[in-house]
Amino acid sequence: MKMDKNYEVINLKDNTAADYQIKAVFLGNAGVGKTSIIEYEVKDKFIENIHSTSIFQYFSKNYQICEKIIHLQIWDMGGDNTYEKVMANFYNAALCFFFVFSFDDKNSFYDLDKWVDNIKIEYQTELPLLILIGNKKDLISSEKITKEEIEDFMEKNNFDLYYETSAKSGESIHDLFEDIIKKLYIKFIEPNISDSYSTKSSQSTKNSLLNPCGIDNDKCKVCDCFIF
Repeated sequence: MKMDKNYEVINLKDNTAADYQIKAVFLGNAGVGKTSIIEYEVKDKFIENIHSTSIFQYFSKNYQICEKIIHLQIWDMGGDNTYEKVMANFYNAALCFFFVFSFDDKNSFYDLDKWVDNIKIEYQTELPLLILIGNKKDLISSEKITKEEIEDFMEKNNFDLYYETSAKSGESIHDLFEDIIKKLYIKFIEPNISDSYSTKSSQSTKNSLLNPCGIDNDKCKVCDCFIF
């Protein structure tokens, strides 16, 4: 990641009109802490006794970087294989996928292959940003997933970044999202900064991946944008 200028990320608490809207998707087995990670980032606190997500939950947060405001749409997908085909409909137009495993459940790491395979089916050409998260760092079991296993998995699947987090303590979560906003900005937005990519522009590209809200389909009930 080039850092020859100041890519400071400012967390915004209001829903200021965004210059760019980016869709991100969280995937992984049930119980690995996907929702807890997102809740900590959005609400800045750990919430006890969160129920497992069945199909999906929607969250969002605004960030400012290089005087541009990014509205991050965060899709928290359930870990139940029963809805696997339904969930695949939500992968379209995402520029970032977070794959989460839990340090206290080795199977959650080994099962990541099936989640990655689903993405590769949807994205036949260039893959979006792929992020690996090892959550529940505070609960590392005696049968640890080795560093070599993690490195091999990332290399095999062309992952971009890896983070170890604890949704309970909040360790590394805010850093994770700030780094991702920087990476998304540098990879997708900065090379294409022009009115044609801006959601404020009358010439906005309808199907631009930088504006997933612009796709004609069912409306999101949360922010009144379009989804799928």
